[in-house]
Parts: sequence; structure tokens; C-alpha cells
Amino acid sequence: MAPAIPIPADIAELTGPLILGHLFNWGLLGALCIQAYIYYLAFPHDPIWPTKALSSCVFILEVAQTFLNTRDAFRNFGLFWGDMLNLDLIGTYWLGVPVMAGIVSAIVQFFYAWRIWVLTKRFWIPSVIVVLSLTQSISAFIAGNAARRINHFSELQAETYVVTSVWLAGTALCDTVIAMSMTWTLLRARTGVHTTDAVVFRIVRLSIETGTLCAIFAVLDLVFYIVFMHNNFHLVPSIALTKMYSNSFFAVLNSRVKIIDGKLSGSFSTDHHSTVCTCSASAPPLAPVRFRSTGRIYPSNSTPGVHDVELTQMSSDARDGLEFESPEDPKRMLPIGNETSDSL
Repeated sequence: MAPAIPIPADIAELTGPLILGHLFNWGLLGALCIQAYIYYLAFPHDPIWPTKALSSCVFILEVAQTFLNTRDAFRNFGLFWGDMLNLDLIGTYWLGVPVMAGIVSAIVQFFYAWRIWVLTKRFWIPSVIVVLSLTQSISAFIAGNAARRINHFSELQAETYVVTSVWLAGTALCDTVIAMSMTWTLLRARTGVHTTDAVVFRIVRLSIETGTLCAIFAVLDLVFYIVFMHNNFHLVPSIALTKMYSNSFFAVLNSRVKIIDGKLSGSFSTDHHSTVCTCSASAPPLAPVRFRSTGRIYPSNSTPGVHDVELTQMSSDARDGLEFESPEDPKRMLPIGNETSDSL
């Protein structure tokens, strides 16, 4: 039996970052669960592809990532507590940290590239994002495979210095390009209408905040990885890095949510003919009726909005007492039966 390695005086530099990383990871998983619940509650009619499919995939991957990392945490601090040889083993961190981060970040970055293409119909910006995303994702896979092969934290930084730098610098650069591109694209979409521009500025602010936050986490991980070579400081942002991308992804999806009088509402639309409208909960969607013009439906004797729903299904009885906001003159409220002929 090999003699036990004595616990060094600087043990906190090895175990402390692991504990903090797992705490942040679990905390962000809680935030992710809340965001996912809000999304599926508020937007049940979002298209299955790509929105719901990607959101489900991201959530499942995050649960799997948390399980893998928690398994290693239990190994370090439960089964083999005080065993320095076991603490140095990478275990399944190679899969739960670089590989999972590469997959989730690529999904989110591809989603942003697709949104920018939809808004601009130009390929060069999305192409740059896709290339950068593929570069960082492939580098993350290579770094993960190298970590699996080395299997010792004490040798990891010296052996994977280059590929890890490419991974983290690439993902930070990609996030920066996305934030700048979304800002430029959305600012060009301003219409001069106050309510519309307010929504645009809110999405711009959210894009800058989420993109910058992900980039900062990646840069911190890179700096800790390069500067502190003989401890685990880099694992604090690294373990939770994938959760930053998934939470940013759901934050963008939930940016359409409104809370009115303490009640949750969501604005959504399944195709380009549908109108986002607001109607009371007493007017449930029943028979199919479609309005093709832009505008909002408000209860005629109440303040706008209790629930935002898609105006593709509503019975004629439910339409009684509602008014149509004229797209030509937003201040002019028309009875629901007097829409212009091109709006039906």
C-alpha cells in the first residue's frame, strides 16, 4: 500500500476553488430551472424548431453536466476525503467542464447566428460567428480529450496550455462579436415608434449584458488558467461556465415576458401572419380566426392586458366587447367587427 501523501499547507488553493465552482454551478442550475419553467409556461406556442428543441437540449445537457460534476465533487469531498492522490485526479471533469461547455456554448452561439441572419438576411456576420464558435468548440473537445488522457490536475495546465487558450479566447471573442452584431442589427431596426423602440432597446441591453457576462467569465477562466499554474483557481469560473451560456440563452427567450398586476404574460407568434394581442382571461381561444394586420386587441373597458396570447384562435363570442387598435392610428380604437378588409 502506497504511503499517504500529507496534506499541504496550501490545501485551500486546491479544494477551495472546487467548492466555489460547484456552489456557483448549482446556484445557476436553480436559476436555469426557474427560467425554463417561466419559458414553457409563458410561450407554449413557440415553434418546436429551433426554439423549443434547442431549449430542451440545453436544459437536458445542463442537468447532465451538473450530475457529472457533482459525482466528482462527492468523490473528492466524500468517498476519498483527505486523499491527495484522488484529489489530483480529473475524473469526469474532462467531460463535465470543457466538452459540455463547448457543446452548450456552440448551441447558443449558433442560435444567435441564426437570429442575426433572420434579422439581416446577410451571411457574413453569421458566418464569422459560426467559424469562431466551431473553432472554440473543437478546441474545447481537444482540451477535454487531453484532460481525459492526462487525468491529473497537476499536469493539466502545462500540457493543455495552447489548446485551452484557443478555446477560451475563441469563445470570448465569439461572444463579443455576437453582442456587437446584435446591437448593430437591432439599432438599425428602430422604427421611430416609442413602444417598438423601447422593446428594441431592451433587447439590445439584454444582448450586451448577456454577451459581455459570458465573455468576462471566459476571460477570467483564461487569465486564472495562465497566471496561476499550480492551483485550481481556474476551476471557479470553468465549472460554471456552461451555466452562463444556458442562462443567457433562456434570458433572451424570456425577454418577451411581461408581468402585469402580478400575473405572468408572454407575447409570442407562431408565423408571420399572426398578430400578438392582449385579451382578458375570460376570452379563451376557441374557434379559428386570424388577423393579418398588426395591432393589439384590448378589452374595451379595462386597461390593456392580462394575458398576451396569439390571435389565431378566438370564438366570435369571445370577441364581443373587444376593440381593435388601428395600425394606421394607434390612438384610434375600432370595434372588433369593423377591421379593415385586409386584416381578416
